[in-house]
Amino acid sequence: MSDTPSDDLSLTGRAALPEGYAFLLAAYPRAVWDEHPNNGQWCSFWLERHQMFRDFSAALADACAQLADGEVEAQAFHEWFLPRVNFYFGEIDTHHKVEEYNYFPALARADAQMARGIALLEGDHRAVHDLLLAAHQAVVALDGAIRETPAEVAAAAPRAHDGLAALGAGLGRHLDDEEDIIVPLILDRSEPVLGIG
Repeated sequence: MSDTPSDDLSLTGRAALPEGYAFLLAAYPRAVWDEHPNNGQWCSFWLERHQMFRDFSAALADACAQLADGEVEAQAFHEWFLPRVNFYFGEIDTHHKVEEYNYFPALARADAQMARGIALLEGDHRAVHDLLLAAHQAVVALDGAIRETPAEVAAAAPRAHDGLAALGAGLGRHLDDEEDIIVPLILDRSEPVLGIG
């Protein structure tokens, strides 16, 4: 079996999960998640982290668009943007490592039907990493332009926006699908039974 998802399953190639991957979602649709008694501390925290990534994705890309449009002064942008984008990049990487080394194995052991979903999510992590590297390169170029070559900011800002927007889109697709695969299993079995949380 290949470690690389087929094009229709790849993170950038799919618009939704194929049939059968979120095998418990019909029994536990998103509308019941918040109030479900098995939505424990770990699950709630995990979902909050996902929302944080979505919020950072939007805010960072929007800030680059404002810089590109001349709506914000470069130095003020730089002071606001740099610590936040560095935090965002680092937290994505840490979050994925924790999932891969701790939670994915426990979830895969819980139900044989989870295996292909976990494999898909691990493939997503590799794709998100590639998108993160591309966004990072664009952000480094923008940082350099602001620090050393202000005339290049006008060209660097849209590239940073595009890199962050692509990362945000891929990450958003991944987070939605990851939640649809994993949260219903947690609600069905509970965190203590699964050995998480």
